[in-house]
Amino acid sequence: MVRSILLAPALAALAFAAAAPPGHGPSAPRVVTIVASEFHFMAPASVPAGRTTFRLVNHGQQVHHVTLIRLNEGKTVADLEAAFKQPGPPPAWAVLVGGPNAANPGGQQEDVVELQAGNYAIVCFVPDADGVPHVMKGMAQALTVTPAESKSAPPARYDRTLKLADYGFILSAPLTAGTHHVLVQNGALQPHEIVLIRLAPDKHAKDFMEWAAGGMQTAPPGSFEGGASPMAPGMDNVATLNLRPGRYLMVCFLEDGKDGKPHFVHGMIQEFAVN
Repeated sequence: MVRSILLAPALAALAFAAAAPPGHGPSAPRVVTIVASEFHFMAPASVPAGRTTFRLVNHGQQVHHVTLIRLNEGKTVADLEAAFKQPGPPPAWAVLVGGPNAANPGGQQEDVVELQAGNYAIVCFVPDADGVPHVMKGMAQALTVTPAESKSAPPARYDRTLKLADYGFILSAPLTAGTHHVLVQNGALQPHEIVLIRLAPDKHAKDFMEWAAGGMQTAPPGSFEGGASPMAPGMDNVATLNLRPGRYLMVCFLEDGKDGKPHFVHGMIQEFAVN
């Protein structure tokens, strides 16, 4: 979620998920676990290129997400942090490639992301109670993606397609209770994300809009249940969604490139039921 918008020793093993051994044939996507807390990521320093499942495990007291940003032109995390201090959209050399979005405290979220070799940043843009994004409090870490060790893994399996548009969500089929693997594609002209919110009883989209209009200073009208983090146009992720019956929202919190308003103000919010 974007808005401008001690770990036990055993946890260390979670953060350094083993890559599949080199070989001559395609393998399943490797799994990389990232443990989030305030305001820190425990994550590997490097991973091989290719199709990768990122598992976010939230051991913090706040909602966190992982946004993966490819840094072109030899840029570094320090360059990115300096750019964030300036007004306006992210620089062209910072390419949003997605990642697991909006995990509640104690929760998890998985997304499959295609990684090219290069320099990346792992970032959390979720705002603190004072409105300052977590990245500005140090929640950013470098990630080096090395050349692939083996042939590319086969495409990730999915049972739904969700297209991100300016400004809306186009779902191939209704979501039902249980586990779904959703191919999230940004076919729009601007970066977008999907944040899934399971609404509290008797709450609806209008309650979310009232909460947002109040500066998001009170408890939200529901719980954050995953999604796919900000993606540049043309990018895609496969998000694993574990859904319980209830009413949900799909929301994009990103700021519009023209007027600076959140995309949900432009209509990029959708309420739906899961049975």
